[in-house]
Amino acid sequence: MDETLIHCVDDLENETPDVVLDVVFPNGEIVQAGVNLRPYAIQALQEANKKYQVVVYTASHKFYADVVLDYLDPKRELIHHRLYRDSCF
Repeated sequence: MDETLIHCVDDLENETPDVVLDVVFPNGEIVQAGVNLRPYAIQALQEANKKYQVVVYTASHKFYADVVLDYLDPKRELIHHRLYRDSCF
């Protein structure tokens, strides 16, 4: 996910991301994450869906990744499976 479909913006004060998303940590803390969409990311997902089941893997935590993936695919039509950091052993 990261660096393939999106790029996370580290410095919201000095950079303007495509979108700012609220990420809720397990302890209830809310952090704003700036995200830039890679050019043609949505179109690439749409094209891949014509022939394939799309699985997205991220080394990120589920609580962050789901916010980003829900933004990219709000109807859950483009991404069929999601794998997160804890999916690896």
